Amino acid sequence: MRTTDAMLLCALAAWVAACGSMSSALPTAPTPPAPSIPAPVPPSPAPPGAASGLLSGTWKGTGSDSFSPELVTLVIAQSDAAVSGSAEINAVDPADGSCGSCHKVKKGTLTGTLSGSTVTISMKFPAGGDVPAQICDADFSVTGTVAERRITAMYTGSDTCEGIYSNGTVELTRQ
Repeated sequence: MRTTDAMLLCALAAWVAACGSMSSALPTAPTPPAPSIPAPVPPSPAPPGAASGLLSGTWKGTGSDSFSPELVTLVIAQSDAAVSGSAEINAVDPADGSCGSCHKVKKGTLTGTLSGSTVTISMKFPAGGDVPAQICDADFSVTGTVAERRITAMYTGSDTCEGIYSNGTVELTRQ
């Protein structure tokens, strides 16, 4: 073999060896990561007042309006956003002989809704029953806020015997 052929053969062998080692040095396609299963996300807490039953129970407190102060008791049942139940108002001093001692003694029903922390209630007090002013109907519209076992609200209303109740406020505590 001639020297030139031997050199060429060595160069070719070196080139083949270099190419072989280069192919192993080439980057390979990345292996995709194994799919991960996301951790379960806990359900979001319901907004205040949206939980069914938040208002269910007995609420007692005091109120006052352009006519006179009163004691208030609401017994509320809640299903989702709807509320219903009974309402009772009583005179602060039933023996004082004032019109309030008669006309602030009423028993009736309530219906309404809860949206977030806002409660809207309609109270109906029909004529008749076991109250001093049996010939008088009364209707009240209440809008308030529920927070920390308390309802703070404003109301308006009318009584077929006494007229309009305005500037009403009420504060109730869950019993």
